[in-house]
Amino acid sequence: MLRTGNEPKKDRGENAGAAFFAAYAGPSMNPTLREPEIMEIVPCGGRSLRAGDVVFFLPPGSERPVVHRVARATTAWISTRGDNNALEDHVLLRLEDIQGRVVAAWRGRKRREIAGGFRGRWNGRWLRLRRLMDRGVSPLLHPLYRSLSLRGRFARCLPASFRPRVVVFRDRGQDRLRLLLGERVIGRYEERERQWRIQRPFRLLVDERTLPGRTEP
Repeated sequence: MLRTGNEPKKDRGENAGAAFFAAYAGPSMNPTLREPEIMEIVPCGGRSLRAGDVVFFLPPGSERPVVHRVARATTAWISTRGDNNALEDHVLLRLEDIQGRVVAAWRGRKRREIAGGFRGRWNGRWLRLRRLMDRGVSPLLHPLYRSLSLRGRFARCLPASFRPRVVVFRDRGQDRLRLLLGERVIGRYEERERQWRIQRPFRLLVDERTLPGRTEP
């Protein structure tokens, strides 16, 4: 996540401070946050954090910001977890590690509120339950899904204007390949594994044999 700017904070019931913005990257908060959304972040300003809040923080000893949801909070420490992660983060945070709360996500001019507190906590629980249900059904449907996606028949039937497109993002000095459907990132190329990771069911819309690898962007 990279800070992209700031502005005087609007009156949203927060303590005094200046809102700032950061581009979201990575899968750990899907589907609550998705690339290439821009997060609207407000400083905590002494406000106590609640379980369910989505926070922007620097882990101790790291210079790379992270955005996760507060899983548990006491006066001494804060535990976080990504909505798309099965386990809580192994590092406990202090209040001074938290740089702000994510209150909204922007996609172009469209602003979407990010729930925190009680609503956020239940949203996180629902997403974890849905992930467990998906894992139970996946072994039954995966062979059929894999077979259909490998053949690329659906992808070849789509008009060119409806097909996903490959975009190169510049991230920390390196080119990263992403697969976009409209403005939504639906896949990423994993350089270490040298293969594409594409969200279901969007693999049906792609003929993977035509996708570029790291050496042929």
